Amino acid sequence: MRKPIIGIPSKIVTRNVRNDLWRRQEVVDEIRYLIIKHGGIAIMLMPSELTYEFNQSDLGDPKVLSQEEIEDLHRQVDLCDGIILQGGEFSCAYEVEIAKYALEKDMPILGICAGFNNILRALGSNIYEDKSGSHNFYDRNYRHHIKIGKGTRLYDFIGSEDYEVNSLHTMIADPQRVAPYAKISACSDDGLVECYEVPGKKFAMGIKWHPEIMEDDYVDKLFTAFMKACEE
Repeated sequence: MRKPIIGIPSKIVTRNVRNDLWRRQEVVDEIRYLIIKHGGIAIMLMPSELTYEFNQSDLGDPKVLSQEEIEDLHRQVDLCDGIILQGGEFSCAYEVEIAKYALEKDMPILGICAGFNNILRALGSNIYEDKSGSHNFYDRNYRHHIKIGKGTRLYDFIGSEDYEVNSLHTMIADPQRVAPYAKISACSDDGLVECYEVPGKKFAMGIKWHPEIMEDDYVDKLFTAFMKACEE
């Protein structure tokens, strides 16, 4: 059986690791691992701009890509059967363009944390900053409650209306920013959207938490369903 190829757009690395002499782009290895575990091939998709300077904010990237840069990104996406947008501190225009193109092609796409933001941007909406820090707990073991809607893919994976997830983000979306563009499948107790699904697509989901660092049973169900959609 032909294994599906899953593209992961890279993220810029800004931290100085041992006074590194090189600029770097990265992929979270936990995501690569889950792709391999569930029968896929993981590849990194790289930005197409002739630059070393990238956006260093997750509030949005003002850069406008040229037609050539867009076409070069599309050629990379065309190599793939699915896309996973990973989390991170910053978001760039190339990630939003990759999400737009994947949605246009009805290619399965999963957005995690900042990936949630970039799929939402690709759909025509946006997120905003939570300056209170109420959802930013840089702790693998921290959990908070979410309410999951019945009749959603997420409910199928988790099998319950109540669940506990991690919370490592400062960018948030309320239902008013999501409901016109996607079906809300989970919210936190303070009314913020934790997960949404795009109707009419094979698989298009944004998740605000980080399932790749959770060892819960639903994670395998999530990635199994995503990979199955990619195989189709």
